[in-house]
Amino acid sequence: QAKQTSNWRIRTNLYRLALDLQPSAALEREIQQLYQSSSNDYERAGYLSALASQINSFEFIKQAVLTSSSLVINTSAAQALVALNQKATKEMYTAFGAAYRDAILSGDPGVIGIVCSALKEPSLGFKDLIKDFSFLQQAKSKLQLPKDVEALQPLEETIAYFEGREKPTSPKNPFNHPIDWELVKKIPANQKVKITTDKGDIILQLLVEEAPGSVVNFISLANQKYFDGKNFHRVVPNFVIQGGCNRGDGFGSEDYSIRSEFGMRRYTEGSVGMASAGKDTEGTQWFIAHSPTPHLDGRYTIFATVLQGMDVVHAMEVGDKIVSVALIQ
Repeated sequence: QAKQTSNWRIRTNLYRLALDLQPSAALEREIQQLYQSSSNDYERAGYLSALASQINSFEFIKQAVLTSSSLVINTSAAQALVALNQKATKEMYTAFGAAYRDAILSGDPGVIGIVCSALKEPSLGFKDLIKDFSFLQQAKSKLQLPKDVEALQPLEETIAYFEGREKPTSPKNPFNHPIDWELVKKIPANQKVKITTDKGDIILQLLVEEAPGSVVNFISLANQKYFDGKNFHRVVPNFVIQGGCNRGDGFGSEDYSIRSEFGMRRYTEGSVGMASAGKDTEGTQWFIAHSPTPHLDGRYTIFATVLQGMDVVHAMEVGDKIVSVALIQ
């Protein structure tokens, strides 16, 4: 029944459920074959997630981490590998440790950030297992701020854990992208933006008087057609949809950051916020809230709100495309 389902999101979830209920080597092979035959990276990521509970798929998942040319697959496979680690016996931890080392030395910031979550988990015991952890410093030397802040944060925590330090070194990432005030002056207070997606249009009202730096950054990127053709890489039902990632997996950014702009406005249905890895680390990624999210208040810049198209927002799924983002004149 799963194989005959036309919607790949439903299909991958059905396969995951089937494997959880009744593990089968034949079913694992079927999923691996579907993974190999698919040309949709988000669908392939779904198959990797389905395999993440099956220890026999360790080599398959590891190879996806280390050899795939797709960044979406690299990070999805890394997440599957970390999830698979929870199912592994202690005898397999050496193999996992070696896989994590190779993954970190690949230099990919997204993979590094994910793998570090396992290496620094005390219950997994990698601190006792891995005696030579110089590869962590080697990886750190190749990362740069502000672009790689999301990888540097967990990497610094992992290094501190292996060195026996209670407090990790915090990456210093001050905003380095000045506000174009001349452009701010040209933006009307009621400036609107149309986001065209493959499921319909979303109309935003920009809040230039409340978040001028974030609005100017968003407009500049839109004018460059930066968002056109990118995907909504993250969808959490009743929470947010997120886009603007140049990698397509949530770990992408450009070599700059803008300042955070916190005001009195609160997150409600349709609030549009800047994604960040902490204060003054915002860049190109943004999200739209499905519903009130008070835990985001005062922590993530709100720079726009949805005027029309919340039905489209609610219909978005991982991998859906942003066709274009343009100002409404």
